[in-house]
Parts: sequence; structure tokens; C-alpha cells
Amino acid sequence: MVGTGPDSFDRLIRPLDELAGRCGWDVFVQLGHTRYEPRHCRYERFVKRDNLMKMIQAAELIITQGGYGGIRDALQYDKPILAVPRYPDMNESPDHQDEMVRAMEEKGYLMGLYDIEGLEVAIEKALNFRPSPRAASRIPVMLAGYVVSLQA
Repeated sequence: MVGTGPDSFDRLIRPLDELAGRCGWDVFVQLGHTRYEPRHCRYERFVKRDNLMKMIQAAELIITQGGYGGIRDALQYDKPILAVPRYPDMNESPDHQDEMVRAMEEKGYLMGLYDIEGLEVAIEKALNFRPSPRAASRIPVMLAGYVVSLQA
């Protein structure tokens, strides 16, 4: 999941697509505004939230950008998560996502990948990663309800 923001994330999608082709992996990508179009991964630009949550629940591994939304969604199902932060100096995001990824990684909730050259090894490790148990928070549910109320 590379999010729905306006910035492209070719730095993740291109090598992921190449690995999927070389390794024969079945990979689905919510592409968002990423310019690169995968040749080996199934993809949609934007996925309705209900469908996205079903896909996350069924996935073996979640690879996501380092933003709050993707991480929050993946954490709901206690799936292994590999989070790749976007960087402003690479025109991938207006904010530094590595701070949140590092904080969540320190708590044992996910694995962070800060150098895309290590993607294949990180995926292999992440497949065996089990997130640390965490106390359920009502904040995401409350925020989601608030956002829905604004859209009504």
C-alpha cells in the first residue's frame, strides 16, 4: 500500500515489481499516484476501504509506506508489516515518515526498511516476523467515525 496522497513512490514499487516477476510472487499493489505501472504485480490505483481491509486481512505480508493510515490499517489484523518511509528530499512526501516507522519498529509492531536495496532480504525476514502484542486503542475507531461524520 503506497497510500492515496499526491506523491509518487516509484522507489518502492519498481523494485517490488521486479522482485515479484523474478520470484513468482503474487503481489497486489494499491498504487495511488505512483507513476510507475507494475508489469508483474496486480494493481489498482485506488481501492475502496472495505475491499482494502479484506485484502489486508487475507494477506501474508503487508508492505506499506511509512504513513499513519497504512500502518494503522495493517496493525488491525496483527499481520507482519514491512514499512518503507517516504522522504521529502526525494519528493515522496511532505513529511519525514522515518520517525514514525522507527518508533513503531522499536515497539516491535513492524519492520522498517530504510534502504530499498535491501528489499528482498527484508521481505524474507518480514515473512517470519510476528508483531508484538499491543493494547487495543479506541482512537482509530473514534477518528474514523469523526471523518465519516464530516463526509455525511
